[in-house]
Amino acid sequence: MLTACGGKGSEKQSNFPTKRISTRGDSIALAARFTGDFEHFLTVTDSLAAVGELSPIRADGYRGVAYFQMGQMEKCIECFRRVVAIENPPAEDFWDYIHAGTNLVIMLTTDRDYDNAMRTALRLIDKLKQVDTPYRPGELQTLYLSLGDTQMMLERHKEAAQSYDEAYKWVLQTQNDSTNRPIAASIETLENIAVTHLHHKMDEAGIWVDRMDSLVTIYEQQPKPIEKEVKTLRALVYLHRAQVCQMRGKVVDAYRYYADYSSTDFGQSIEGRINGCDYLVAAHRYSEASDNYTHLDQFIKDWGYDYDLETIGRNLLPKLRANYNAGRKDSALRVAMQIAEVYDSALVCQKRSESAELATIYDTQGKERQIAEQRAQNRFVTTISIAVTTAALLILAFGLYTFLQWRITQRRNRILAQQITQAVEYKEKYRELKAATRAAETAKIVEATKAPEPPIEKAPEPVAVTEVEVPKKENVGASISISDCTTITDEQLFLFLRDLIENEKLFLQPDFGRQSLIDRTGLSKERIGAAFSQGSNSVSLPAYVRELRLDYAVCLMNSQPELNVEQVSQASGFTSADTFTRNFRTKYGMTPTTYKQTI
Repeated sequence: MLTACGGKGSEKQSNFPTKRISTRGDSIALAARFTGDFEHFLTVTDSLAAVGELSPIRADGYRGVAYFQMGQMEKCIECFRRVVAIENPPAEDFWDYIHAGTNLVIMLTTDRDYDNAMRTALRLIDKLKQVDTPYRPGELQTLYLSLGDTQMMLERHKEAAQSYDEAYKWVLQTQNDSTNRPIAASIETLENIAVTHLHHKMDEAGIWVDRMDSLVTIYEQQPKPIEKEVKTLRALVYLHRAQVCQMRGKVVDAYRYYADYSSTDFGQSIEGRINGCDYLVAAHRYSEASDNYTHLDQFIKDWGYDYDLETIGRNLLPKLRANYNAGRKDSALRVAMQIAEVYDSALVCQKRSESAELATIYDTQGKERQIAEQRAQNRFVTTISIAVTTAALLILAFGLYTFLQWRITQRRNRILAQQITQAVEYKEKYRELKAATRAAETAKIVEATKAPEPPIEKAPEPVAVTEVEVPKKENVGASISISDCTTITDEQLFLFLRDLIENEKLFLQPDFGRQSLIDRTGLSKERIGAAFSQGSNSVSLPAYVRELRLDYAVCLMNSQPELNVEQVSQASGFTSADTFTRNFRTKYGMTPTTYKQTI
């Protein structure tokens, strides 16, 4: 009741009429338009605007239509821009304002000016939200369709899906009338969405074809449907189903739907044959596509199209591929030459169109351009500030992370170095203990095996015995012959060789190896190998020597920290610092340099 008596809701919508209200000037202008002479239509419009019979919004709307019909797209867009530039259109011209803006969105989308098309569409949608009339759904579905198309071209697929869903919501709310134009326009909206999904190879295309099919069925059930239009829409349903089935790999169903399409009047027309080429190329039916493309020039001429860059991309290039894949090399060559001929002129026209559009924007939208530039500059400054702040935070976070990692690494290295030092110290103490134990055992054996001395008048000088004397060969020092070791086990031989290597520090010789022991002891290569294999838990001589050198290096770095890695490696018997570093890291998990720094 409050709303009916003039409450807020009624006041919000009372400013705009529920539908477009024609005036005397509209009747005269439309009569001139329906003559088909659009220059005359343009002259009449200018005259009516000059005497005040047409408002500026309605006059520019009519001028835009006239320029469009005459193919002067730059002037057409200029007229529609002047309409949309009006911030608060009069209530009586509201629907003319919306209609001109919708045409501008369509023109901008066709002209690939997606950014301006999107902004204009959103602006018109906001204004349409202020009214609630049966005339609104038809305009909103077109605006949301164009908005979705621009978002799809900008690869913003999620936003495009939302816009298309909004368009479908308004399609369902569009009321039909006796002319059946509203339902036909709604079907065209659904078909455009389906075609867009098919061009982008998106599986959702099948859903939109189903929706289109359902609405065509409803159209067929209307009291007075336009028979030719219904047949055309039904044929397009067959074609799009064939394309969906082909995309999903259902080749047989696709073939059947295309056969149904080809049997229709529209499918046999020139326009229908050209439209069917997308399916034929996708189905690799190149010969049929090539046959249909023979009518392309006639189709371009009948519809008044020019060979611009879009026409080349959508028609001539597929025609070239169809002829080439069909094996019609001469036809493919002619198409290629045609592309080469029209490409330069199409590119020049595109550049001129862009230049003319920029000039139009500069002349008619100066204020809006300045505001847009200021906003863009503010956004740029804001973006730079955010980027700098984000970069600073990231650098700070990275520095903190690096510092924490360094602290953790230092702590881990200290623990590891301490463990290495302790392990080597334990091994040294263990060797000393083993050496003392063996010396004591040797003394006991010598004492037990010593023969009783015969009585003599004078006792001989005492002989100190500290270890078992091994039989020696003449002029060989401490070497052992094969005959002397026949009764010694491999384990006993290993202990002797180990003591020899450790006590005399033979491992510090860079060239020390098995041959060195052979030369020193006179033992065979096999005997030494068996001793290390059986007496040391299968530890090879090189591994044993490498272990002694690494332990010695650790002790050396602890006792003489002033030595560098090169000096330590040479003193420990390694042939090079690289070999020393590699073996040290393999055994202890850190480099000698890190170990020196840590201790």
